[in-house]
Amino acid sequence: MSYRFRPLRWRDVRAAARWRYEGQYAFYDLPSGVLAMTYLTQQVLRLFGVVVYYAVLDEDGRLVGMFSFVQRDLEVEIGLAMRPDLTGQGHGLEFVRAGLEFARKRLGVEAYRLNVARFNQRAIRVYERAGFHTVRTFTHMARGKPYEFIEMALRAREVYEGG
Repeated sequence: MSYRFRPLRWRDVRAAARWRYEGQYAFYDLPSGVLAMTYLTQQVLRLFGVVVYYAVLDEDGRLVGMFSFVQRDLEVEIGLAMRPDLTGQGHGLEFVRAGLEFARKRLGVEAYRLNVARFNQRAIRVYERAGFHTVRTFTHMARGKPYEFIEMALRAREVYEGG
């Protein structure tokens, strides 16, 4: 699958607000209020020439996911979501790699970081296959409950030197 990145638009936010993940992955359902704030934040940042949130489209122009890239010097913190009907079908590694490549070209970063819920072993396996390694685990309040998260990191050169 070929991916195209573009700044997040209001129609992307509305579409993502309807995404519903199954079982334990419902943790990742995005409330429409949070998505609206994301979009508004994007609009303010764009006034300063900064784009953080991107829609990811397939070759037919359909929304397949989203990425966020928060740059701190030569490191970028990544957030990502794939449309629920595409998860668990073997698209994850290609999707993650597309995001890494986009960040490398667009931002010139040397390192990537991300956080993932500890229960999400499916995503953790994808991130490890992409070359990420565990930095630490921590507890974070989410949806009114404490959840264990894993912080993972990857040096940009490891992506292109085969880990």
